[in-house]
Amino acid sequence: MDIQLFIVIIIGIVVGIILLREIYQFFFTKKDFSHCGGCNMCELPKKETEESLPRSI
Repeated sequence: MDIQLFIVIIIGIVVGIILLREIYQFFFTKKDFSHCGGCNMCELPKKETEESLPRSI
């Protein structure tokens, strides 16, 4: 009975540490949004500015 309680307490501490670390990373670290899901919306503003610039011949 004492061994089971000891194992449950250890598992609880480990899960608590992992949960706190994930919460900290979610709220307090900068996220890298450089990779998107593969859409081309990031490329559209670049294309529009390139097309609007007059080209010299």
